Parts: sequence; C-alpha cells; structure tokens
Amino acid sequence: MFTPCDTEFNLDRHLIAFLQDTPFFAELSRHIRKVPTLSLPTAGVAYDEKFDDLTLFWNPTFFGGGKTKRVVVDLKTGDVKEEEETVPALTDEEIRGVLLHEFYHLVFCHLSSRRKSPPKMWNVATDLAINSIIVEGSKSGGSKTSLPEGCLIPGKFPVAKGSTLTAEQKAAMPISKLIESFPQGQSSEWYYEKLKEKVEEEKGKGEGGKGDPMGDLDSMDDHSGWDQIPEEMRELVEGKIKSIVEKASKHADSQANGWGNIPAELRDEIRKSVSRVVDWRNVLRQFVGGLVRGSRATSIKRINKRYPYVHPGTKRGYTAKLLVAIDMSGSVDNTQLAIFFGELESLTKKVSVTVLPFDCTADIRDAYEWRRGTKVEAKRVRGGGTDFNAPTVVANDPTNRGRWDGMLILTDGECEAPGPSRIKRGWVVSPGHKLLFKTEEMAITLDPKPVKTGAWR
Repeated sequence: MFTPCDTEFNLDRHLIAFLQDTPFFAELSRHIRKVPTLSLPTAGVAYDEKFDDLTLFWNPTFFGGGKTKRVVVDLKTGDVKEEEETVPALTDEEIRGVLLHEFYHLVFCHLSSRRKSPPKMWNVATDLAINSIIVEGSKSGGSKTSLPEGCLIPGKFPVAKGSTLTAEQKAAMPISKLIESFPQGQSSEWYYEKLKEKVEEEKGKGEGGKGDPMGDLDSMDDHSGWDQIPEEMRELVEGKIKSIVEKASKHADSQANGWGNIPAELRDEIRKSVSRVVDWRNVLRQFVGGLVRGSRATSIKRINKRYPYVHPGTKRGYTAKLLVAIDMSGSVDNTQLAIFFGELESLTKKVSVTVLPFDCTADIRDAYEWRRGTKVEAKRVRGGGTDFNAPTVVANDPTNRGRWDGMLILTDGECEAPGPSRIKRGWVVSPGHKLLFKTEEMAITLDPKPVKTGAWR
C-alpha cells in the first residue's frame, strides 16, 4: 500500500465544507481514513488490509501545488528522463470535485464486486460515469464544484493537462472521439461496453489496429489498489462499504438538506442500494462485513505480489463471531424452518456461527457451533410461543461478554419488540411475513426472487 508522508496542506478545511451543505458526504467521509502520500500522483480510494479499513490516499502536491517530477520520453531516441516541474494548486472547487469523485467510487462499489477487466478500460468507464454526475450536479446550485483539467467527461474530447491537439491528431484518436460523442448520465457498464466494442473494432483493422487503441487514456485518480483486494475478500469489503453508505443515507434523511444537490433520482438509487428487501448475499456483505476483522500471517507458500520469491507472502483469516438465533415457535412451520437452515448453509460458506434455537425461552446449553463449510440437518427442538427477549437475554448475559460481535434473529416476526441488545442485532424475516414493530436495526425479508437494485452508475 502507499507510503504515508508529512504535509502542511490542510485537507480537513475542505472536508468540513461537506458538513455545511452535504451531510451525506460528511457522514461518509467520517468513516474513511485519510492518508497523505507521495507514492501516487493524484488521489485514490482503496481497502487497506493492514488497518482493515477504507482509506483515501491523497498527494499533497497534487492538491496544494509545488515541485514534482515527471517522466519525459524522447520520441526520437526513446530516452527516458525525469524533469522537475512546478504544478499549480487546485482551486477549492476542484478539490471538492476530486473528493466527490473518490467518494462516489465507494458509493457505487467500483473497487469491489463490480471490478472488470481490462482494468484500464474499467477505470475510464467508471470515471466517465462519475464525472458526468459531478458536472451535472454543479449546474443545479449549491456549492460550486469543478474538476481538474484533463479529467474524463462524456461529451468532451479528452486532452491531457497543458496539451493542445490539431484536428489531424484528434482524428487519429478514435477512442477519444468516441468519448466526445458519449451522452452523460450513463452507468459504468454502459460506457465500458461501448469502449469495449470500439476497441475490438480498432483491433480488427489490420495494420492500423496494432497496439492498444486506448493509448494513454486512463483515469484521473489511482485505481491500482482495487486490484490488490483478494478475490475471497471482495464481498466482505463490499459489506463494509454498504455499511457506511447506509449510515450516510440515514444521516442525510434525518437532515433538512441532508442530500445537498445530489439529484433526486440518484438519492433513490442510493437508498435502494441499502434497502431492507435484499437477497442473502447482500445481507452477508452488509451485516457480517460490518463485523469482520482480518488477521495476517506470513507464509512461504504464498507468493509476495510486490517482492516475488524474495519475501514470503501473506495469508489472511477473516472471522466474525456471530450468534444466529432461530425462531422455532409454533407459528414457524417446517417449510420456514427449512428455508432458515438453507440460508444458514449459504452463510456458513463464509463464516462459522453459533446457532441458538428459541421460542418463548432460550437456553445456552442448546446452542451449537455450525462450522464454516459443513452441513447441519434441519431439526426442530422447540415449538412453544415466541419471545424475542429470550435470545436477547442470552446475548446480553455478562458471562457471554466478548463471545459474539453480532446477532441475527431468523423469525416470522410475529411477536412484540424486545429490549435493547448489547451487541449489534439484525432481523431476517421469512418470505411473506414482516416484523410487527418498527426498528432502526437491520431488518430484511428473504425474498425468494430478489430483484437486484442499487446505485448502479
């Protein structure tokens, strides 16, 4: 990951502006670590495995101006050399635009489950989707926002900062001309597919199609950290992202102007991305992802990506101490019970859990461990009335302190609200049922045919 550095540039001064006009981004920002670094040229959001958190890495020179070095290639001789140059500071409006750009990457899950290959094409597509939102939002009032010169914007011919191109040079850049023809407001996948089609078309032109048709086109910010997330970790990282987006969404809804100048359509998409009726995988990402922590250890059996065969690689364990209370009261029939155990089998592919059967009472002696990757027979051991206080009392028992990080209650919802839980509590309700009380805790319904919705830009 990127090496931190000391700086006198005050990024917090610009972040505070979010508190004044867009509480949604203010709350989002509060859950993201900020690290100044000279290891990347501009800025970038990434998952930092060392600290197990989402991090905004930013270059103080890019934001505040100053002396930097750039690589210059002599096209005639091929010689490569470094030249020192002085770059101007970004304006307040441009800094705000860059921060919005990075936060939107998180909101839209660009660095986790939606990552596509080739990376550079996906980088360009995601920047086009985000920047069109920022450009359009700056026209609708509120704090003025702009983007640094050279950013990729649909409908605008991409030109590197400080460069000018002749008509002949532009004609020889088919991908850039395609971007100039793009409409704004499309999803990352839409731009990605259009770029992919054009690249394949250019590659099929024989001699004229040699090389990479994308050329030097790439994102304004650094996306390299996205590919450093282990494949088995992507769902858990997405869970962490969705968790903070949900908190930011709730915070925005509780304020008079909590969404600032975020378009109404986009607000609805963001709300839907953390909606209460989702499939089990999204529950796993959102709830368990908020609890899970990573452990690291070196291993000579793993190849070190940065120093292969020089230093040992790392292996990581991801654990969440989760209590799953299954409602076995008389109102929960065997069909619902089978659904609960089927969903638990999906859950235990990722983590091990403690299963606690309950009805109007719960006994810790009935609890058992369902270890990751194993199967357990669906078996009814109770059949009385329902009392949600029963599993809550077990979770709150001082003798069980530290044993679990969270509790999921699988139920048909037919009971009154219980008392508060000492640990994070969530509700999973069987199809066709709902909780009989309102709660601020996560409450989702197992939809047999879930519709995937969300902020898909």
